[in-house]
Amino acid sequence: MIKRGEVIITLSLCGLLGLSGPLLAADKNQPAEASEKPAAADESGQQEVVIRGVHRLKVKVEKPEPDVSFDVDEIAVPYVKTENYVLDVTPTAMARPGVSIVSKLNSVQAASPFIQLFKSPPILTLRPRYNSKVKIAKWRLRITDSFGNVFKDFSGRSKLPKKINWDGMGKNEKMLDVGTSYSYIFSIIDVASNPTSQMGKPIILESLLYEQGGITVAQIVYDVVLERKGRKTEITKKGALYLREVADLLTAKQNYPLVIESYAKDIDAAKTKGEMIQKYFEERLLLSKQKFKLAAQKSRVEKVIFKIR
Repeated sequence: MIKRGEVIITLSLCGLLGLSGPLLAADKNQPAEASEKPAAADESGQQEVVIRGVHRLKVKVEKPEPDVSFDVDEIAVPYVKTENYVLDVTPTAMARPGVSIVSKLNSVQAASPFIQLFKSPPILTLRPRYNSKVKIAKWRLRITDSFGNVFKDFSGRSKLPKKINWDGMGKNEKMLDVGTSYSYIFSIIDVASNPTSQMGKPIILESLLYEQGGITVAQIVYDVVLERKGRKTEITKKGALYLREVADLLTAKQNYPLVIESYAKDIDAAKTKGEMIQKYFEERLLLSKQKFKLAAQKSRVEKVIFKIR
C-alpha cells in the first residue's frame, strides 16, 4: 500500500548494468540498434553516429492531494482580544475628562473664525465680590441708556451670584443700539440697611452681531463705514473689512433678499448711504438689485443694519 506523501522510485537493474558497459547497452530481447550503414561525413571529415535504445531508468511519483483548511476564529480572535485588552487598560483620566464641552457657545467667534471686528454677546460680564462680614440683604445691577432710562435690571437677595452676563437685550427683548452710550451701576444693601454702590464705565459699541428670531442681525455705525473726502463719500478701510464679513455671512447662508436698513439724520442722506452700501455688495458678490431690500429711516444715530435670514 502506498501512503500519501511517499515517493516510489523504480530503478531497472539492466539499465544500471548497461550504463557500466558501452555508451548504451541492451538486453537479449531488445538489442541496441546501431546504424550498420556508414554514416555520412560532414565537411570536416568527422562521421555522425546515431545510437538508438530503450531508457531503463524510470521514476514514478505520486503527489498527495492538497488539503487547505483554516478557521476564521483562529485568525480574528487573537486580534479582538488584544484590542479589548487595550481598551480595558485605558487610563481613567480619559474615561472622565476634566474639561467638559459646552453645549452652546456664547459667541459665534469660534464657529465663524472669519469674524474679526464685530462685537458679539455677551456685552458685559460681571463677577461681583463682597468682602464685608455683614450679610447681604439684596443686590441690583441697573443698566441705563444715554437718556437715563432703565434699559435692563438684574436683582437678587442674600447671596451674590458668581457671574452676571448681559447679552445686550433690554426690556421687551429689545437689543441695544450701536453708537449709543449705556451706563451701569451695581448696588448692595446689607441686613443693616447700609447701601454700597459702584458705577462702571460707559459702554458704546461701534458694531454688533447677534441672532434674534432665526435672523442674523449686524449693526455698524456709519462713522466707521463711510468717510467724507472732499465732495465724495467713500468706504473706509475698516468699513470694507466690516462689509466683507457681512458678505461672508450672506454667502454662507445664501438666503435672499439681504435687508439693508439705513439710518441718518434725514431720509435722503439715509437713502444715499444705503444705496452706496448696496452697490458694494452688488459688485463684490455679483448680485442683482432684486437680491436686496433697502429701507431708509430717519434717526439721531447714523447707522446701517443688515438682516440675513
